[in-house]
Amino acid sequence: MEKCMYFAGVGGQGLQVLGKTIAEVANEKGFYVTYSPKYGAAKRGGLTSCFITVSDEPIGNPRKKKQDILLVMEPRAYQQFRHDVKTGGVMVVNSTLIPETEEPDEGVKMVNTPLHGVCAKLGNTKVISSVALGAIVELLTDIFPDKEVFKEFMLRQLSNKPELLELNKKAFEAGNAAIQKSLA
Repeated sequence: MEKCMYFAGVGGQGLQVLGKTIAEVANEKGFYVTYSPKYGAAKRGGLTSCFITVSDEPIGNPRKKKQDILLVMEPRAYQQFRHDVKTGGVMVVNSTLIPETEEPDEGVKMVNTPLHGVCAKLGNTKVISSVALGAIVELLTDIFPDKEVFKEFMLRQLSNKPELLELNKKAFEAGNAAIQKSLA
């Protein structure tokens, strides 16, 4: 079993935190894992992305041309990477910032989920990585049947900031609910 993921957007959208979280949980659970970040020149607002591969066998190439899961957070990322999903794969589109999409490639499931809209309802866009994590783990239940391990890991990482625990817990749960609604 091998699951390849690529998350793309702009700096400040929590993609590196999201990728690192998935990689660290996979490592804790005994999987082989690679996390390969990619940064643009700008710190905030520049393109950023990361590749994550989780496998039960050693991983040869950490950066695949086609992904099982593609998360695109903003229009430039959507235009640039929308054809980089394997047949049978899933493309998650942040429909808050990408309201207009074209038909996905044949055999690719597109899931339009308003990730930034969820943040707006929570009143804080800084929890985007927790919202996105809640969404993406719904697509990882074949590897991680207990998606709560991701929420528990996230909350452990935030344990030195108790004032953020409840908001991030709600963000994770709201992101998961949003993608479940989009998948229905």
